[in-house]
Amino acid sequence: MVVKIAISDPAEIIDQRIVEVAAYVNKSRRALVVTGAGISCSGGIPDFRSSDGLYNLVKARHPGTVLKGAELFDATLFKDVNRTKCFYTFMAELKTLVSTAKPTATHRFLRDLQESGRLLRLYTQNIDDLEAELDLPVVQLHGTMATVKCTLCPSSYPFTSEYVDAFRQGDPPICPKCEAIGEERSLLGKRQLAVGTLRPDIVLYNEDHPNGDKIGLQQCSDIKRRPDLLIVLGTSLKIPALKKFVKLAARTVHENKNGIAILVNKTAPTKEWENVFDYQIMGDTDEWVHMTESKLADKPLLTAEWTRMLRRKAEFQRQQQKSTEEDDDEKENQTTVRLKKAKTSSSTTTSTTKRKAASGQTTLDGYKVTKLKRALSTSKGSSSSPSSPSLSSTTKKVVK
Repeated sequence: MVVKIAISDPAEIIDQRIVEVAAYVNKSRRALVVTGAGISCSGGIPDFRSSDGLYNLVKARHPGTVLKGAELFDATLFKDVNRTKCFYTFMAELKTLVSTAKPTATHRFLRDLQESGRLLRLYTQNIDDLEAELDLPVVQLHGTMATVKCTLCPSSYPFTSEYVDAFRQGDPPICPKCEAIGEERSLLGKRQLAVGTLRPDIVLYNEDHPNGDKIGLQQCSDIKRRPDLLIVLGTSLKIPALKKFVKLAARTVHENKNGIAILVNKTAPTKEWENVFDYQIMGDTDEWVHMTESKLADKPLLTAEWTRMLRRKAEFQRQQQKSTEEDDDEKENQTTVRLKKAKTSSSTTTSTTKRKAASGQTTLDGYKVTKLKRALSTSKGSSSSPSSPSLSSTTKKVVK
C-alpha cells in the first residue's frame, strides 16, 4: 500500500509517517539516491519558467526568435543560427547563477548519508555541480556546467568568466586546441582543417551521452549490490532512460526484506508510479530533510519505532498467510464438492442406463425379452400334457 504524505499538513497528522521513513533511512546500508532540479532551487537557482526566470530573460534579448524552454536544451537548435545564439545567451546566464549558488540542506543531507556509510550511489540530473563543493561523489546523468568542451575534438576546459562573456553575446569561442593545430598546419604549408567551437559540457535532448556506456555499467553494478533503500528527490521523472532505471532499482530494493522506495517532490507523480514508491511525500525536499534529521537525532525514538514496525509487519504477514490458507481450504472444499457431484451424476447415469436396458431391450417384431421368456417357461410347464401344443408351435406363435 502506498503511503502519501503532504508536508503542508499539520504535524500531528504526518509526524508518525515521518518517523517511519526516518527509521528506514536509519537502518539502510546501501541507499540509491536520484536527484533533480528541485533540490537546488533554495540554493540560488530559480525556476526557469517563472516571470523573472531565465527563459523570459533570453526571450527579451532575442525577441525575434521564439523558443520554448525545452528547445533550449535540444541539440537540433545548432542547425539554426538564431536559435544557437539564444542557446549561448541562456547558458551564460545559467552559468552566472550556478557560480553564485550554494549547496542546500538536501545536498548536506546526502553528504551525511555518504559519510555515515549509508550511501551506495548518488545519481543526479542536475548540471549545477553543487555536489563538488561538498566533495560528494556523484554520477552526472546530464553533464556539468563546470566545464566547456569542443564541438569537434575531445578537448575540455574550465568554464571561466571569459567564456561566459563570449557566450552572453551569443557567439561561441574557438576551441584553443583546434586553433593551435590550425596555426601549426599553416606554418607547415598544410591545408586548413575545420575548427571546433566551445559549448557547455552538458548533454542535450537528441544527442548521445559521451559517457553513456560507462554510466550503464555503473548502474548494473549498483543493482547487483542489492540496494536496500531508494530515495528520489526533486524530480518528476520524465526522462525515459531514467524512468527505466528507477523502476528496476525499486524492484531490486523490494526484494530486500525491509527495503522501501521513497519519492519527495513538490508535484505528485502520475499513476505510473503508484506501485513503485512505498512513500510519496509531496513538498519541498529541504523541509523533508529538516523533519527527517530531527527524527534521526532521536535514537530511542527510532529504536522503538523500528520494533513497532517489525511487529506490525510480522502481524500483517501472519494475517496474510492465514488468509492464504483459508483461500486454499475454500478451493479444496470446492474441488471436493465438484468431485462428489461428478461421481453422483455418473452413478445416476449408470443406474438409469441399466433400468432402460432391463425394461426396454427388444427382439424381432418388437416382442420384449421378458415376454419371450414367459412364453418359453409356459411351454415347458405344459409339455407333458397330450393336449398341450408343442414347443415349436408355441415359439412360432410368439414369433408371429
